[in-house]
Amino acid sequence: MPKQRIKPIEYDQSASSALAACKDYLQEAEQYIQGDGKSLPNPTPLLTARFPSSSLLEAKAKDGVDGLDWPTIAAKILDRKAKSDRFFDPWYFAVVLLLELPGGRIVLDRSNRQQYFYAAYAGSNAKENFYLRRIIVNTPVWADTQEGKHRDGAHYDYRRATLHWVCKDVVRTLGKKTRTVSSNRDGAIRFAVKLFKQQLAAHRLSPRSRLPGLELTAPDYERLLSIALYIADAMHEKYLVAKTRNG
Repeated sequence: MPKQRIKPIEYDQSASSALAACKDYLQEAEQYIQGDGKSLPNPTPLLTARFPSSSLLEAKAKDGVDGLDWPTIAAKILDRKAKSDRFFDPWYFAVVLLLELPGGRIVLDRSNRQQYFYAAYAGSNAKENFYLRRIIVNTPVWADTQEGKHRDGAHYDYRRATLHWVCKDVVRTLGKKTRTVSSNRDGAIRFAVKLFKQQLAAHRLSPRSRLPGLELTAPDYERLLSIALYIADAMHEKYLVAKTRNG
């Protein structure tokens, strides 16, 4: 079978605006982390920020979703199976948007036991994908990601406060099935950078060139993704501490 040709993506003004919205949000988040923590970064620009290949549809900012008093972005995924919103922390939603920048998209993949459809990060071929829950929680390859409590619709929730990871040996001890080794966050970053380099090649540019319309190099993009994840983790920790102190 001939290798699938990657089509070059034209990054127009809307893509440039989406990148700016993500960067502005990360800057505000960094200020929140380093400051007094009284004013959360504004998630509104993220609701409509999309890159050309995005499979994320309408998004809304909400509070108190599913009984959790927590800032939340509810977003729909372009898929015939995706009738319900998926819930994200705004700070991790910014990461999800950036993952889509080089031709990535969010797809639904059925769980091992064929019970639920989980959101995953993929390129043009959905067979190679990375579960968003594992990226968000930074689950090790030797662990599984689980909900904090079992309830109907838990697979719709990608807010980090509702998730945790558990060692695969524990899962097996409880008599449940699990893969020998699973994907992790670093692998997802490498995959995203690979998509970025494929876009450079599709534009007939060298690996060190800047992507037209966004003026990013592959190292720039990898650094941006890593920083976005670092900030998202720090936002989660700081907001969790603030919520605990305030009861």
